[in-house]
Amino acid sequence: MSMAIRVIIEDWDGDGTIRIPDEALPELGVDVGDSLYLIEEFVGSERCLVLSKTATLPDRIDKLVESWNSQAAKSHLRRPRRAVRTS
Repeated sequence: MSMAIRVIIEDWDGDGTIRIPDEALPELGVDVGDSLYLIEEFVGSERCLVLSKTATLPDRIDKLVESWNSQAAKSHLRRPRRAVRTS
């Protein structure tokens, strides 16, 4: 899912506030009262701010290694068993 919503940082009792439009909440899978984390990430050399349901985002290398491990486990299941010699 990829969507862009323009938000404005507003003043709320001296604090900066980001208002998320009501129609965007179901699209994001959140509701009023839910907690989100504002995380600074880099895409290439571009600085991005990400709203996340978790405090950290998985590192891309973690996803890559997870994919390798998953593929290795699947290929292990497909390997034919070797015949065992008994004397």
